Amino acid sequence: MASTTPRTRQTTAARKRAAAKPVTGGDLDFEPIRIAADDDVEEERVPLFYIGDDEYTIPRTIPKGVALQYLRHAGEVGHELATAPLLMRVLGEDAYMALEESKALTSDQLERIVDIIVKQALGAQEKEGKASKRG
Repeated sequence: MASTTPRTRQTTAARKRAAAKPVTGGDLDFEPIRIAADDDVEEERVPLFYIGDDEYTIPRTIPKGVALQYLRHAGEVGHELATAPLLMRVLGEDAYMALEESKALTSDQLERIVDIIVKQALGAQEKEGKASKRG
């Protein structure tokens, strides 16, 4: 296989830059969507559970990118296997390890924690129902 010449790489890069420029006007019926840079987003956390007196929190609003990652992974391996990575991402390693090592955690408590996180990540069932009706 022949290597890419510098000229080809420059041409490809120039095409990508040109394609990335937002189009204004024309026959489009929408404006480009602006998404804030991650540095501009403050994360507020709320308590999810306590082990003894230790408080463990989750983001009040779980980023939609986390939901997209969960849905992609669930499509590949199923919802049950995609749940652990979602929990680790949302809870953080310390909280996940605290749950994992807890001798007092019950099945009902774990199920409630998982349900809350999945609901917070994906949104309320009512919103999901509306989204699926559009398609």
